[in-house]
Amino acid sequence: MRWQNLLLAGIVIALVSVSGCTGDAPPTPSPAVPVIEPGQVLYIAGDVTGDGIPRGTIDTITVTLGLVPGQSPVNIEQISIVYADAIRSETLVPVEGYRGDPPQGTWGILSVTGELGGSNNRIEYEERFVLRLNPKAPLVPRQLITISITTEEGKTLTFRRISPAIIIKENNYLATV
Repeated sequence: MRWQNLLLAGIVIALVSVSGCTGDAPPTPSPAVPVIEPGQVLYIAGDVTGDGIPRGTIDTITVTLGLVPGQSPVNIEQISIVYADAIRSETLVPVEGYRGDPPQGTWGILSVTGELGGSNNRIEYEERFVLRLNPKAPLVPRQLITISITTEEGKTLTFRRISPAIIIKENNYLATV
């Protein structure tokens, strides 16, 4: 009887050991699908990142916006951007001419990918507007922020992010909350 228990235990151990070794490659992650709520006009296309001082603070936030398929073009000159953290909130104003690296308290268009036609400030289908936001107060590690982007028509795009525990010079990934 004792040898049968040892045999049974050996078989169970062998099965558990090889159960994870199937030879299959790990599944590739699917690309992130944006969450689009009814009535929403804009969505976040890609990651929200920040640039700042290594082991210090994040000074600017970069976000790429896309137009929800089937929606009418949006004039970026008519959007309103509100930044909020645990202590303060502020409405960011656009830089003069709407394009360029923004000083504190402002936002600007850094670039447009997939631009249709001539250069303009209207986001159309398949275009992506890369915006840089520069709030007056920098982000500290592990800080929760909320950003709301309101268009003339449609539902406000609101998203929450948290800054990383360790801040590097560029491309600090702001995690989804």
